[in-house]
Amino acid sequence: MELKQIYTQGLAQLSYLIGGKTSCIVVDPARDVAQYLQMAGALGLPIKAIIETHLHADFISGHMELARLTGATIYISEKAKAAYPHYAVKDREELRIDKFLFKMLDTPGHTPEGSVFIVSDLERGPAPVLVFSGDTLLVGDAGRPDLFPDIKKELASSLYHSLRRIEEIGDYVEVYPAHGAGSLCGKKLSAKLSSTIGTERLYNGPLTSHPEQQFIDTLLFGMPEVPDHFSRCSEANKLGPAFTGDMPKPKPYEPTAFSKLVEQGYLVVDTRDQLPFGAAHIPGAYGLSLKGNFATFSGWVLPPDKPLLLVVESKNDLEAALKGLHSVGLDNVAGYLAGGMPDWAAAGLYTARLESISVEELRALHDKRELLLIDTRLKSEYEQMYIEGSLHCAAPDVRSRYREWENSGKTLAFICNTGNRSLLGASLMLRFGRRGQKVYNVIGGTTAWEGLGYPLIREGV
Repeated sequence: MELKQIYTQGLAQLSYLIGGKTSCIVVDPARDVAQYLQMAGALGLPIKAIIETHLHADFISGHMELARLTGATIYISEKAKAAYPHYAVKDREELRIDKFLFKMLDTPGHTPEGSVFIVSDLERGPAPVLVFSGDTLLVGDAGRPDLFPDIKKELASSLYHSLRRIEEIGDYVEVYPAHGAGSLCGKKLSAKLSSTIGTERLYNGPLTSHPEQQFIDTLLFGMPEVPDHFSRCSEANKLGPAFTGDMPKPKPYEPTAFSKLVEQGYLVVDTRDQLPFGAAHIPGAYGLSLKGNFATFSGWVLPPDKPLLLVVESKNDLEAALKGLHSVGLDNVAGYLAGGMPDWAAAGLYTARLESISVEELRALHDKRELLLIDTRLKSEYEQMYIEGSLHCAAPDVRSRYREWENSGKTLAFICNTGNRSLLGASLMLRFGRRGQKVYNVIGGTTAWEGLGYPLIREGV
């Protein structure tokens, strides 16, 4: 068996390619399918099967595109009711693909159609060697059951019983999940990207939590925020995403033409880092640095029905931005600013600024109560430790909460752990808030604050 694990940066998503005797199988493919074609090519084997463990919520899957390019069959649970050509797998059904035996178990909970695939390498013997656990069982955690708020308790109950089914798998069987630490598909994911059933039985809280009501209450408590694009991606993966190969390529626009499109309602996505963005950016631009969690936060805050214009610093940045946007279903990218902000400035067009301050400056102003400090990290991060007197608002939520602060009469300072999410929060405040509102981005963030030994309120202390 040739097993390759592929990690998608920014989404913390895991996909897999397995090489058999005469063909390859891909599990939970990302939308960028070229990587699987290259890997299979290196093995000298065609891709004949694509397995989906569930309808993914946080990214657009590459299952249909890969099937189109290779002729491979897509296998997914019959409960998904997928609208594209596929093989609908039934609970406990066994599939012989190449030299492997795949046994599917229905494991609803994270999603109603969630499943896991237990794999045996028949050249070695009939005993299972690994399980592709999707988002049912993650390393250190289980998939969140609250993506469908109206039935979250029912799904949590289903997940409890699904995990009992997984408990029946042998301790020696290796676990390969669909996500790792950094994903919002779970609450406390481990940084490890694989495990074994035995290890998870010892250390995975949800897997060992009893009784059922305690499991439900514990699992649903303190769940991270649900990004806007989760429901959109899930539906697209059910109906069948558009093919990236059919999309028109974004056009380069000179500054004047770019400016006219902005006036017509096109949205500007500035992918530069916090310092160049702060120095000069196009008014109303979304500050979504490629150095941050670009794909997730783009999917979270950018409306999918609006055409997008990019500000990038290089060709590589353009390619990275397109890959990130496409991965969360933001396909309407009209163009990019030719020559970047240097050419915009040379054209003499209006620019906006976002002042950056250090944590030393922040402390002095905060101690004097001369500003409102808004922490844009996730709620779970904030609750672990925060600066006394700060307010919590996850960066994307500035879109709905900006009115709470725009008439405060105080300067607003946005902070996160390094400065990327606070850049987004500050840029949203500049876009939606009152004109003339004074806004700072705190560079270095809570990491620098803690590094200087400044006081923090810590959970349980």
